[in-house]
Order: sequence, then C-alpha cells, then structure tokens
Amino acid sequence: MSKRHSSFARSTKPLNAEMNVVPYIDVMLVLLVIFMVTAPMLATGVDVSLPKEETKPVTQSDALPVIVTIKNDGALFVSHKDAIDEPLDDAHLDALLRKMHGDNPELQVMVNADADNPYHQIMHIMALIQNAGVSQVSLLSESAK
Repeated sequence: MSKRHSSFARSTKPLNAEMNVVPYIDVMLVLLVIFMVTAPMLATGVDVSLPKEETKPVTQSDALPVIVTIKNDGALFVSHKDAIDEPLDDAHLDALLRKMHGDNPELQVMVNADADNPYHQIMHIMALIQNAGVSQVSLLSESAK
C-alpha cells in the first residue's frame, strides 16, 4: 500500500480559541434601540380597574383619598375629608383638586364612574384630574364575584 498524498490534510496552524463577540454586540445594540423606543410608551399610563373586574387593591397613603363620582347623566360629586358627595362642576373640581394637591403633593384621587358612562366622559375627568397636578389616579370597580 502506498501512502496517498491528500489535499485535505489538516494544517498545522493552531486553533483559534477566542470567542467572536461581534454578533453579541450587534444583538445587544438592536435590543438597546428597541428598549429605548418602547420605554417612553410604557412610562405613560394610569392605574385602571374596569367595572366588575377582579383586581388587586390600590395601595393607599395615610391621607384619605378624594373620590370623584360621575353619574351616568354626567353629574359630578366629590367626597373628601371635608365633604361627602358634594356636587361640583368641572371648574370647581379643578380648583378644589389644585388646592388639595398644593396642600398634599401625594394626593390620591379615585374615580367612581357608572359602568354606562361614555368613555370620553371618564377620560375628560381623568385628564382634568391629571392637569390639576395629581399623578395618583385610579378607577374604582366592583368585585366580579
């Protein structure tokens, strides 16, 4: 038997044992861009509990929350430490919330809206509350059970 000379013979140069990290850096940069684009979208929002849903309780501060009630005909009522179910219009609600928020920056407002209220009506009141400077706004709901 004669020895064949193969063109597929293994070369004698040593193996490269270093890891190529360039693909990992590319993936990391793509993920970074995705997170940078989506993070501002996730930061905006309000704690929302829809009517007749099973939800977790909202954490409450030591001060009593202000409860804004919207009846299905659009009438507004406010309950707070000095009054219960006080009828108000938008302008008076805004003035009251601005005053109360000035006294307590951690003011918590809960919106108690009828399940048949139009969505735009509830959003109008929530926008009014947030424009008054209140950042802790929640919707009240009944238990689904």
